[in-house]
Amino acid sequence: MLQNSVLIKSLIPLLLHFIVNYSSSLPTPLNISMQSVNMKHILIWSPLQVPCSTVNYTVQYQGEYELHKLNGTWVDAYDCQEISENKCDLTSDLAANSDYSIRIKTKCDGQKSWAQLPATFNRINTVLLAPKMMIAVEGDLIQVALSTTLPYMTVNLQVWKEGDEQNALLHVIRAYPYHFSIAAHRGEERMCLKAESLVEVINKSCSTDTQCVFIPKQTSDFVKPLMVSIAVVVAVAISCILGWSATRFGPQIKQNICHREPLPNVLLHDWPTSTPILCTDYSLESTDTLLQLHPAESQCTAVKAEGTV
Repeated sequence: MLQNSVLIKSLIPLLLHFIVNYSSSLPTPLNISMQSVNMKHILIWSPLQVPCSTVNYTVQYQGEYELHKLNGTWVDAYDCQEISENKCDLTSDLAANSDYSIRIKTKCDGQKSWAQLPATFNRINTVLLAPKMMIAVEGDLIQVALSTTLPYMTVNLQVWKEGDEQNALLHVIRAYPYHFSIAAHRGEERMCLKAESLVEVINKSCSTDTQCVFIPKQTSDFVKPLMVSIAVVVAVAISCILGWSATRFGPQIKQNICHREPLPNVLLHDWPTSTPILCTDYSLESTDTLLQLHPAESQCTAVKAEGTV
């Protein structure tokens, strides 16, 4: 009986610890996986299937160095601390050819849980794809464009005459975007090209299929001078026709363009012969009426006055 009581007392602290730390734990996120293509490592996981007002995730990793030299220390991923997205870019964090353990901490309204990637990840297992090579013929040049954005990557472009692959020329391209021009003799040779993406840090490469092109040969060497001569003759003929047309039809064109309007009918009749009526301004000042008497009327008036007297 005494032993049972002692055992119960010893289990009580463990039971309390379990209740405090695990009774409020959350279900772990499911389907944690790593998608690594062309040296770009993206960790993805399913969202938490529990209603939360706020939820965030923190990603940590542990490589062989942290495991053996730092006593199993876990390192926080630089860009994946308390994020709300369900993915994390670990390209810059997983910078060694080491086996990494990766785990995710989920926080939901103060509660937290941990989930770990089922297997370790090593960047040498990335899926390396061949670069996209686009070839176009412009004049006497073969234009080559390679579109890719792989880190730590070098593109080796091999060029050779068809049937002479052993003497292929190698062009190392390191800058982005990748553009390259190759001069070839028109219609005399067929050029073959192949691009290879090489990631030296993981010693892995992938090549495109071989593509062969050629520059079509012109029909004859005098076609271009003939075309230039014809163009000159046509230009001279057009100039002569325009000059003759200007002298021949210039007046008619001028008459049609500069059209003279006819005079109104009023202006076509003769002016009247009678004295025109002049319009003058009338003075607005008041004037007295002047009475003019003829000399004969004056004399008669005087005689009549004398008889009356």
